[in-house]
Amino acid sequence: MVKEIRTSTVSANIKRNRLDIILRGTITKKEVERIYTDIRFCTSDLEPGFAVITDLTEASLGHLAGIATFRKITKFLAEKQVGPVIRVVGQMSIIFRQLAKLTSESCYKPRYTKTREEAEQLLAELAEKMAVA
Repeated sequence: MVKEIRTSTVSANIKRNRLDIILRGTITKKEVERIYTDIRFCTSDLEPGFAVITDLTEASLGHLAGIATFRKITKFLAEKQVGPVIRVVGQMSIIFRQLAKLTSESCYKPRYTKTREEAEQLLAELAEKMAVA
């Protein structure tokens, strides 16, 4: 029996009201479905308006059959009343173009950064603006 190695991770930071998603390697349909399950589980304790940082710098879509599940993920996040969504895309990789097209119909508009540090800074700036408003 071969043990499946999961390189993509989904985690919730309850204190920061944030969902962190890191996608690595070739994302197959099976992997996208596991990620969707993990997202549903991890968001159960987050409050509406939670932030999402998705790191796509080391990922590529492996199969078009996963597109429907990616759309389910964006719809699910919108239904959970997601707040800021930031995607870390590095040097605007192929996956960036794929996901931008997939989610162009979503109820929220993600922002894109090149690095995780830029994503953290952007979230801090957005939180500061919300505190002033």
